[in-house]
Amino acid sequence: MTPNRVGIAAIGITARGVVQGVGFRPFVHRLAARCGLAGWVENTPGSVVIHVEGDAAALSRFRAMFRSEIPAAARVTRLSVRKAAPTGVPGFTIRASRRDGIAFSTIPPDIAACPECLRELADPADRRHRYPFTNCTNCGPRFTIVASLPYDRERTSMAGFPMCAACRKEYGDPLDRRFHAEPNACPACGPRLSVRGGDGAPVETDDPIGVATRAILGGSIVAVRGLGGFQLAADATNDDAVRALRVRKRREEKPFAVMFRDVASVRAAARIEAADEAILRSPRAPVLLAPARTRSPLAPSVSAGLPTAGVFLPYTPLHRMLLDRTDRPLVMTSGNVTDEPIAIGNDEAMSRLRGIADLFLLHDREVVQRSDDSVVRRVGRGIYPIRRARGFVPAPVVLPRSFPDVVGLGGELKNTFCFVKGYAAYPSQHIGDLEQAPARDFYEEAYRFFRRFLDARPRAACHDLHPAYFTTAFADRAGADRLFALQHHKAHIFSALADTGFDGKAVGVAFDGTGYGEDGAIWGGEFFAIDGMDVRRAGRLAYFPLPGGDAAVREPWRTALSLLRETLGAAEAERAARELFPGVPPDSIRLVLDALEKKINVAPTSSAGRLFDAVAAICGLCARSSYEGQAPMRLEGAAARAAAGTYPFTLAEEDGQLAVDWSGLVRGTVADARGRLPAGTISRRFHDSLAAAVVAAASRLAESAGARHVVLSGGVFQNVTLLSRVLSGLRKRKLSPLIHRQVPANDGGISLGQAYYAAAQVAGG
Repeated sequence: MTPNRVGIAAIGITARGVVQGVGFRPFVHRLAARCGLAGWVENTPGSVVIHVEGDAAALSRFRAMFRSEIPAAARVTRLSVRKAAPTGVPGFTIRASRRDGIAFSTIPPDIAACPECLRELADPADRRHRYPFTNCTNCGPRFTIVASLPYDRERTSMAGFPMCAACRKEYGDPLDRRFHAEPNACPACGPRLSVRGGDGAPVETDDPIGVATRAILGGSIVAVRGLGGFQLAADATNDDAVRALRVRKRREEKPFAVMFRDVASVRAAARIEAADEAILRSPRAPVLLAPARTRSPLAPSVSAGLPTAGVFLPYTPLHRMLLDRTDRPLVMTSGNVTDEPIAIGNDEAMSRLRGIADLFLLHDREVVQRSDDSVVRRVGRGIYPIRRARGFVPAPVVLPRSFPDVVGLGGELKNTFCFVKGYAAYPSQHIGDLEQAPARDFYEEAYRFFRRFLDARPRAACHDLHPAYFTTAFADRAGADRLFALQHHKAHIFSALADTGFDGKAVGVAFDGTGYGEDGAIWGGEFFAIDGMDVRRAGRLAYFPLPGGDAAVREPWRTALSLLRETLGAAEAERAARELFPGVPPDSIRLVLDALEKKINVAPTSSAGRLFDAVAAICGLCARSSYEGQAPMRLEGAAARAAAGTYPFTLAEEDGQLAVDWSGLVRGTVADARGRLPAGTISRRFHDSLAAAVVAAASRLAESAGARHVVLSGGVFQNVTLLSRVLSGLRKRKLSPLIHRQVPANDGGISLGQAYYAAAQVAGG
């Protein structure tokens, strides 16, 4: 239509955030048509710009409907509306994307298959029946296929698949669900599946999914090329298959995630509520850690004795077809050898996964960005992130003010990095532990990608205080004007402040494994006084000697022995250790006691994580760990159905700071363990006691500072048993707890804290 200029008004709208690749422009086009408005919409690097003009009442309707009907997968972080001059433009058009300007955001996250696409997949009359790459503007690959901005087909790995006439018609029709859906494809023009044997030889078949299905049902392990890289699939009800996967992947006991066909089948294996179902069905489709059922159909080797199950639903049509055909839950774990990055290329996978996979289910759409599955727990009715990757990245965390370009480089374990640009912080996908060269290569590859995408010119980079971390050395190559070092647990607190947007007086509690302390000790059980962006240490768990560094992490009995010696004396500690750790040779016990006495390779620590390790060993649950966090996870699992109880603790002043004395707590656990009380009872008492100590210490510090909020961060607070008791205790004291909702409380979130700190330093805040 050509609007009459008499009585015509116009507005301009700029939307920033996750607004590209989520059907935003088609949504605006349809809305403008419904309201009878003219104008245009276009993508620019990092935003969507809209111009609409017409009757003033129609513009008001447009604005109201715009805010209420934004696509579910979109996330607007900033929205500006301004008056504009009418131009007399005829009709409403979607303009070609602009490439000029600064890329403030926004590479869209991958989106789980929508109900409409799944209906087409199952409809024999539809031309996309059983087509494993079906997608539309509301779902499908985004971040993992994009190579540069703006987000258009020619800048994705779909560029090599020219659309057929039917797909091109859908793509150009404003009323079609696939209008400007960049990954749009069908069997005539899109990606295709293929199969290769474990030796890499092609398998001739017209039914690749059928071949993979038969292999899985026969007990084989199949490497499946997914959205963000390869996954290893096995029958989750076949214990022999799961144990074989453990041996080949070198993953001794760490639990596997399991994909279920639908929510009903999830309920057979895990206890979930309506809020859990909403998380599972969300466009992000993460792995959800939920309480496992006692009589579960899953093989015992899946969870390796833990009372939780990592469950998720098919988030691509390919996954749905596999689950439909196998008709049983499947282990669906990262396609790698433990501690290596996930494989993404076909040749790469057949090289790196040979000897693990018996069969390869491949396709010819390239994965541009590696991205593991995200993992969450539920706290209250909301998501509590554990690992932030597919479905979440690269959605930004919105900051309370605009900042210059800076970057936080992350830690050594569960690594991510994070760029800050303007009002937004962009944490990377989960990189992993940086001890191995392939993971470090992945880090540098992803870092270059984000920096280029965001057009970031960091004025500062922030790294951990630990001098031996890879990221500390990388800081010199980060391309930043200035470098800052930030203590690990302060980074946890700044991360929570950025995550929650809190700005005021509070008490911060950072509990995790270990972090290099400002006094040379190993920190890990810290209390902080917070006043805006001023964070200072105000308390801690009382120090105890940590023998052997990393050896104590691998063998929790060593930390337990140190605590026994501190509370009982050396002679009684040796007797108790022989009784409590029957699998540890007496010579090893004496050797560690001698090292403690002579202070050989011993450092003082306040680590809450190592305290959990020690109690797990004392209970007989985990004297040796095969993966990071195993001992605390077993300890939490044992507490699930035990009766409440407490052990004594005291609060004292040491060197001008509050110290939580754990000696009474340790004496209680040792006495109960030697008295043969069940491990679950001891664990529950330990959890209740430590939670009470956290609440008491935080309350005292809050009262002295005049604060009413308590910020909780650090990997120990992934323990929902502890977290729920701390939250309840704080609320009873009329204190307001603040927890993570956007990034993990563990080390996967500290890059956000580092970046937030550096941004404030550069901005003078």
